[in-house]
Amino acid sequence: MSEETANPSAKTPRYKRHLANYLIDKDFQLRFFLNFSLLFIFGLLLTLGFLFWIHSTKYDKGVVFRLRQDTVKVYQKGFEIVNGEEKDKFVEKELALPDYDHGLDLFTIQFKGILLFSMLYLLLSALFVLVYSHKMAGPIYNIKKNLKLLLEGKDVDKIRIRSGDEFQDLADLLNELIDKKIHGKK
Repeated sequence: MSEETANPSAKTPRYKRHLANYLIDKDFQLRFFLNFSLLFIFGLLLTLGFLFWIHSTKYDKGVVFRLRQDTVKVYQKGFEIVNGEEKDKFVEKELALPDYDHGLDLFTIQFKGILLFSMLYLLLSALFVLVYSHKMAGPIYNIKKNLKLLLEGKDVDKIRIRSGDEFQDLADLLNELIDKKIHGKK
C-alpha cells in the first residue's frame, strides 16, 4: 500500500507570466485601453494647446505686460515748413506705455494653467471610471444575484443585461446553461 503524503515544504511550481497572458479577453481589454487612452490624449492636447496659447499671446519672454493706466507725455519730433524753411517741431502726445508686472512670470502662469488642466483631467478621469465601471459592475451584480437564486433552488428566467454593458457574452453563456441544465431545453 503506497501512501502519498503531502510535503508542506514542497513549493508549487510558479508559472511565468507573459504579456500575452495578460490579454485574457482581448476585445474588452483593448476597448477599455482605447477609451482610457483617448481620455489621456484629450487631456494632453488640452494642456499643450494651453501652453501654445500662452507662448503665442501677450506674454513676452516670461514677463507679463499690460498697458499702464496712467498716460505718459512724450514729444514726437516732426517738422514744419515756415516761410519756405524747414523747422523742427515737437508734438506733445500722451501714450499708455507697457508696464511689466514682475509678479507674474511665465512659470507662474504655466504652473497655474497646468494645475487647472490637471484638475479638469482628474475630474474627467473620475467620471470616465465611474461610468465605465458601472457598465462592468452592473452586469456582475446581476449575474451574482441570479447565481445565488439558482444556488438557493429558486427559479431563474434569464439573466438580463442592458445593451452597451460589458460581459454580455458571459450572460449569454449562463443563460444557455440555465436553459439546458435547469429548464431542460436543448
